[in-house]
Amino acid sequence: MKLIFACCVVILSAIPAYSQNLLANGGFEEENICTEYEKPCAPEAWIATSLYFNYYFSAPLKYMVKAHEGTHFVGIAAGSLGMKGIRNFIRTRLLCGLQRGHQYKLEMYVFSLHPVLDSIGVYFSARDFLYERRYFRLITPQLWSINGLDTTVKKTGSWQKVELLYTADGTEGFVTIGHFKRLDVTGIPGPDFRDEYYFFLDDVSLTPVDVHEKLCEQADSVKKEIYSENERHSYLERKVNLYRQNPPPVKPLPQTIEEKKKQRIDTLVIPDIFFATARYELTAASHYLLDSFASQLKIPEIDSMIVEGHTDSIGKLAYNETLSLNRANSVKEYLSGKVAGLEEKTKTRGYAYWRPVASNKTPTGRQLNRRVEIILYRQEE
Repeated sequence: MKLIFACCVVILSAIPAYSQNLLANGGFEEENICTEYEKPCAPEAWIATSLYFNYYFSAPLKYMVKAHEGTHFVGIAAGSLGMKGIRNFIRTRLLCGLQRGHQYKLEMYVFSLHPVLDSIGVYFSARDFLYERRYFRLITPQLWSINGLDTTVKKTGSWQKVELLYTADGTEGFVTIGHFKRLDVTGIPGPDFRDEYYFFLDDVSLTPVDVHEKLCEQADSVKKEIYSENERHSYLERKVNLYRQNPPPVKPLPQTIEEKKKQRIDTLVIPDIFFATARYELTAASHYLLDSFASQLKIPEIDSMIVEGHTDSIGKLAYNETLSLNRANSVKEYLSGKVAGLEEKTKTRGYAYWRPVASNKTPTGRQLNRRVEIILYRQEE
């Protein structure tokens, strides 16, 4: 049986070098025209969880706080004289899904006259926080502003930059920011606005730490969907009341993509004869081939590896799916035992008889279709 070891160079098309902020309208400058009153009343992309509190500001308040940049910023209630235990959070939807295990830097500017920098939390969730039925005290945000990368002493009364690192679990769809501490801000003479104590927020961004990780191609269309949410005021209240009882299904976001300027793809085809007949155990004859392949692997050069199992069309689909995946897993396990660190970069797939390379009508064709393919992606400078 002839072994095929092919090597080719693939140059991917360049990705536009635009901002990689995964949050739309992080500076709050673009105004939403609400359906109910047909006038600007909120920032695009960002919606507050409570209709009681004012949260969109464009003019200096009594102590002359201005936007960090531009003219608009948001205010988030950290306590109220008249409504104890009631908070206001602000949430937005991500433009792209995050990749599991990857790190992302969240930056934001915070202004407050009160010591709230130990209480501001950032909560990532798969479901929309607007429809959350749990009391906020039962929710633990993944990030707290007090854990920022900048360890200098924080002072009240000026805009402060907060930088945080977040490691994704791959389920994120929304980001919510607010005063998650159990206790309200109280006992300070003179509330900031009406009866409320606030902290103010501006210029929020979430960007991949890996410079090669870019926005998904669908980011612009997702942004249009987000901007089409024009319910505010009583229209929003009705929508929230409806979906808290029966939440809408979660719409998966396309994940960020990793830019690869130049990549070499090596493919090794392992024929059926290197496995026990109708089983997935590797034969002794396969070890020499796989050992030779493993000796050429250098982990720093490997971007990822995919091991695909394939069968001919004889037999039931379920049987062939199991056999093809088990054979792929056998190859992965063998190579992972030879090359430290390879297991984490390897994925296996079982395609049964759905991807033939020859006709299943002849014995020769069926033999060619019974195979395992190793596809190795090497990153080149």
